Amino acid sequence: MRPGDALPTLARLADQYGLTTHGARKVMARLRNDGLVESWQGVGHRVSEKRVTYRIDDHPQFNSNLARLGQQGGTSLLATRLVGLPTRFSDAMGLPPGTRMIQTEVLRCADGRPLVLAQNFFPANRFEGIETALAETQSISQALALFGVVRCERTRTSVETRMPSGHEALHLGIPTNQPVLVTTGRNVDGAGAVVELSYAVSRGDAVTLEI
Repeated sequence: MRPGDALPTLARLADQYGLTTHGARKVMARLRNDGLVESWQGVGHRVSEKRVTYRIDDHPQFNSNLARLGQQGGTSLLATRLVGLPTRFSDAMGLPPGTRMIQTEVLRCADGRPLVLAQNFFPANRFEGIETALAETQSISQALALFGVVRCERTRTSVETRMPSGHEALHLGIPTNQPVLVTTGRNVDGAGAVVELSYAVSRGDAVTLEI
């Protein structure tokens, strides 16, 4: 079976191999303890998928991280809009609440598997039209380069865990009772000006953060 494939129900497993339901449950528990199977209430059991180690350093790049693991990264632009900077991100960006920002929402995948749902905020007075560049390049670093930001530096990252919203679970392909990792990161240009803030929600069962 391939990673991500659904396994038989306990009743079907017991019937197929001549086990009791208790015996089938013990088999599934053994597979889960060995890291070969993952399961959630209401979803069932499936073959475990390979975890992706995402390295957070001074210059984190999603596609580069995946290339090290021999996997193909992909970024899809889901939505974009003009918003006022939310108060909760004001300190991280060093800008007053309500500052005009271009907010994008992107889904990042590894070999076609959804891993990260991210919101990105760019100062609108400097990056008008960056959503078009992002849609064309499918890379935030390449999109920023088109606006003269050749290299950015990560100066702040915070990490938390929580349960996903229905919207997040839908796009990541997980149940709402599976924890996610949430990182908030600030990137600056060579002059120290904040060029982007990311709010990324990653699958807790598939992503390991290396800091």
